[in-house]
Amino acid sequence: MWRPGILPYSRYLHELTNMYDGTTIPRYRIFTEPQSVPVTNPTPTFHNYNVLLERVVHSSREIIFFFGSALSLPECEGAPGVPSVAGILSLVEATLMDTPSAFAPVRDQPDVGAAYQKAFHQLQAYRGQDAANEVIRRAVLKSRKVTLGQPNTQSILDLNSCRTLDDDFAGWHLRPSLIALGKLLANHSGRFGKTVLTTNFDPLIQIAIRTAHGMYIRTMMHDDGSLNQSEGPGIQIVHLHGYWYGTDTLHVPTQIGSRRTQLKRSLERLLQNRTLVVMGCGGWDDIFMSSLSDLVSDTELNPDVLWTFHESDEDVIRSKYAHVFTKLAPAMSRGRAQFYAGVDLHVFLPQLLARLKDGAVSDEQTHINEILERLGELSPKLRHSILGKIDPSLIVRVDDLKLKHDTLEKELLETRDKSEERAKILEEEAARLAAELQQAQAALTSSRLALTSAAMKDISWLTMIRTQMMPKQPGRVPFHNSKEVALRGYHASAGGQRAVPVLSEVTWSQVAYQENNLHRGYYAALIFKGNNFVPGVVWTCRRSGEGLPAGNSDYFWTLPNIYFGDYLEISSGDGAPEAPLSWRGYEFQVKNPEGNVSEWVKFSYPFDDTILENIRLESFRVGVELLESGKASEAVEPLRKSYVFTDRMLGIDDPDTQEKKAIWNQAIDEAALSKLRFRIGDRLTVVSGESVGVTGTVEKLLLRHLHAYLIRPENGDEPFQASDVQVKLREA
Repeated sequence: MWRPGILPYSRYLHELTNMYDGTTIPRYRIFTEPQSVPVTNPTPTFHNYNVLLERVVHSSREIIFFFGSALSLPECEGAPGVPSVAGILSLVEATLMDTPSAFAPVRDQPDVGAAYQKAFHQLQAYRGQDAANEVIRRAVLKSRKVTLGQPNTQSILDLNSCRTLDDDFAGWHLRPSLIALGKLLANHSGRFGKTVLTTNFDPLIQIAIRTAHGMYIRTMMHDDGSLNQSEGPGIQIVHLHGYWYGTDTLHVPTQIGSRRTQLKRSLERLLQNRTLVVMGCGGWDDIFMSSLSDLVSDTELNPDVLWTFHESDEDVIRSKYAHVFTKLAPAMSRGRAQFYAGVDLHVFLPQLLARLKDGAVSDEQTHINEILERLGELSPKLRHSILGKIDPSLIVRVDDLKLKHDTLEKELLETRDKSEERAKILEEEAARLAAELQQAQAALTSSRLALTSAAMKDISWLTMIRTQMMPKQPGRVPFHNSKEVALRGYHASAGGQRAVPVLSEVTWSQVAYQENNLHRGYYAALIFKGNNFVPGVVWTCRRSGEGLPAGNSDYFWTLPNIYFGDYLEISSGDGAPEAPLSWRGYEFQVKNPEGNVSEWVKFSYPFDDTILENIRLESFRVGVELLESGKASEAVEPLRKSYVFTDRMLGIDDPDTQEKKAIWNQAIDEAALSKLRFRIGDRLTVVSGESVGVTGTVEKLLLRHLHAYLIRPENGDEPFQASDVQVKLREA
């Protein structure tokens, strides 16, 4: 048995050992002779570029990108872009040119990473942090477009000028990979999440998003803090080491490795149960690697890490990035970390965009055909109206190109074995026609989609769908079928959708028990309205501002009773005004099947507080009168109502709420007591149940239990419980 001052055995083992892969490793030397147990990390294996592309395209999880300095490099020597490490070192050396000895130790470093950190260490020592910030501003400004006749912006370093240039997104040079990244983030935010992590100081990611007509918010983390400190629409770009102006920039180990507890927790929450794609990163020992290392060590969080290397030689990678594999060892042993060699992010991002575009066009065309087919079934007039508005020249062009392409393919098949030169010419022509056909089909699809979407928003059409396509009898809950789902732009396999749900309103309303062909089976419901609700969407609620339920790592998620596009119903009590009041002070959230969640939205309803206050006071008055007159059972309901109204109107912690709750509980106890025939000290005999025939004394009354008597037997056995109908008074 544990005694004060002595460690429990389990904690003693924990203090002495570190468990990894089932091997016990002594942490403290408790033997006379040194002990050592070799620890071997899993050997990393590498996949190629094509495997990475397939993994990202078919990922079932939300993807978070992390980008290092390689993203912002110039395309070639002399082109605009943030300089490489060698270029940065040149800027530092130029800043220290008046003190040559200050830069000398930099040349003695074993690799460019160490040289970079040593250079900024010397720069901070000899010139200060402001000089380090100035070097970064000069480096970032090299990404500006060079225009003849315009002043050299690389000499502009004051904050106001930097801020002006930051907003001049047309003046920054974006290489094709950054343009592709902007389109990926702006147009596929459901797939790639709402956050991008980077240790870069430059604004090129946000410029790329703006160029793609997307929105962003910027979070600059040169000190500790939460990622939630920045809120707003669009993609959140997190600069983990600071920004090119307005903050300090972090470079040396004492800065990038400093303890930042809030940021670390935020990163862990962000990355859990998501897929992290790391590109252009050397894996320095900073807040990102520290958070990632802790995250992959927790078997309940399960992030997937896809780490890419530009190098192709696997032996070089294993040697150069051994520190990365050590940090990710727990994830490697569980298959949660995968490594990809020979990946040039500047090639990968445009190809990823092209793959997603091709898939989107194909899916969109199929989807439009499904919608139009269903329109023909339910409303031929509406279908003809949509088709009649499509530019006929688009249809003619598509048909013409199809005919030409098919004819050319037939000729090519006949010519291939006869004339190699002619076949080559035909292949080139066929490829050109195929590209033109794809563009024409995309234009036709977009036109159909726009017209169909406009028709779908018509309220009369939506009403017709709901009343004609819902079940006539209660069935599967939540209700949705493949036709109705396809009609609204989704496929029944919800896993293919990566939309982020937007919850705009939650209210209460009475509804028809049976409405046309819709059989609800209830008279009132919570109504959820918003956008991007995907089949399989679930909901949860909490009191406003509360955290997770005690002892749980997530909220309790529930399917709605009815799912119809951007409208959900959850059956509710129908007694107004208490039914809607019971949700006052609560907030709600919805989650799509892939894990994307909405913001919390507070319950809204047009309450009349004057009426509510009158009901609250009157219920309390009636309940107290009944309780004082000995009618506890009759007092329970009005006192309950008084307590609920007080709780929802004044708050759970208000003293008046606590008083009402105590009096209500008193009434419950007195009502229960009034139904019991016996009291503490009475000697009873059990007449039925497992303890039949046993005699004992009532030791305690458990008023909220069916078996309310706790009886201590006269024979010395352990006490047991019995209900009122199971006992009688012992005969003398």
